[in-house]
Amino acid sequence: MITDQQRSQYIDEGYFILEGVIPSEHLQIMRDACDHLIGIMHEEMDRQGTDHIHISHRGKRYHIAKQYHQAPRLSEYVFGDLMAEVCKATIGETAFLFYDQYVVKAAEQGITFSWHQDGGYLGFPHPPYVTVWAAVDDMTLENGTAAVMPFSTIGIRTLVEHVRDPATGDKTGYFGKEPGIPAVVPAGSLVVFSSLTFHRSGANTTDQMRRAYVTQYSPVPIYKPGSTDPMHLAVPFLQDGEFVYQSPTGSPV
Repeated sequence: MITDQQRSQYIDEGYFILEGVIPSEHLQIMRDACDHLIGIMHEEMDRQGTDHIHISHRGKRYHIAKQYHQAPRLSEYVFGDLMAEVCKATIGETAFLFYDQYVVKAAEQGITFSWHQDGGYLGFPHPPYVTVWAAVDDMTLENGTAAVMPFSTIGIRTLVEHVRDPATGDKTGYFGKEPGIPAVVPAGSLVVFSSLTFHRSGANTTDQMRRAYVTQYSPVPIYKPGSTDPMHLAVPFLQDGEFVYQSPTGSPV
């Protein structure tokens, strides 16, 4: 599925795009999981008496992180054949789930997400990991799709310092005017990019919700600086090209 040209583009430019590759069954699982996890997020907001948790804003934008295990069957996608192929084409034969999150922009409410490297949210040097941004809905400029910045355009392929916006919680690492490459793709598509690749997304100006699901995989566990505690997740997925993930019950996914 992933061509030699796309493998080279990942190395040279930091990204590639695969259109319509998620199986329809998995796409429905991802949609159901999104509804389930937004419901849990609302319950937590109610419990805390707030409409804002980290960079999630009720009714506007949701970033629901590290909850794949809370949604029925979502691990079938997270640790499935498609993700294995992406990992092997980018970070190699050994992979750990580092992070996962839903990125949801509500109808006519979703706000923008500024130019950043995913590594900018770590803030320290790390083995580059791969981000897999999955279009759960059809993606357009109008509903705030993601855009990526090729390495050759920005001239940066290393981690740079980011500045946090105290109002939104966003971090920004690029303030220039380059528009990047927008991912105008159908539901079931993937945008695959490095943790060192700059990317952003626009506002959702349509009357429909815009959902994306992001998984990130690292070639080795990433630890907190000076610690043996994982920075986020360090769930074994592949070892020397073989599936090693097991569900919390101890059985294969």
